This record gives sequence, structure tokens and C-alpha cells, in this order.
Amino acid sequence: MDPAARWDGKRVVFEVRHDGSDVSCAVSPDALRALTSRRCFKPKEVLDCFAAARPQVEAIARGKLRARTAPPVALLTVWSEDVEDYRAASGDDQRAAPGDVP
Repeated sequence: MDPAARWDGKRVVFEVRHDGSDVSCAVSPDALRALTSRRCFKPKEVLDCFAAARPQVEAIARGKLRARTAPPVALLTVWSEDVEDYRAASGDDQRAAPGDVP
């Protein structure tokens, strides 16, 4: 799996390993802001925010993949609503501090 992530102009695109395959995923900037205390609007800021929150983002993406009965036919996207669902399920209602690496 290539750990590289890239900004496509609207979201961060990345891959996660799931059931032996790499799955293309994306995360919205709003979801990243919901996961962290960071202000991230410029592409570099968004990518830095993603790097800090990547473990949680990947956990959310894997949870969405496990909940599906069929493999995704397109990019699996993590939205801010998914962050809320993740926090509710995990009992985590805290945001990562700006310098924290989760």
C-alpha cells in the first residue's frame, strides 16, 4: 500500500488496505476539521491535517467498508457526518490538539 496522499482540489485522496486489497478513498476538509483542532484551508494545511488525523480517518474508512455488503464502485469518501458517527460509536468526543499525532 502506498501511504502517499494527495490533494485533488476538493478532498484528500488516499488508499487503505482492506481484505487484502487497496481501496481508493477520500476525506473532505470538513471531516478533517471535525477530527482536529486545526484550521486547514490551503492545500498544504489540509494535507498536514490529514497526516495528523490519518489513523482515525483510516479507521472510519475501514468501518464504512466493513458495513458495506458490496465493494465500493467508486471512491469511498469520509464525510464530517462519518466523523460524528465514529465518535459516537467509539465514545471519543475529543478533537486532537494541534500538535498531537493520534
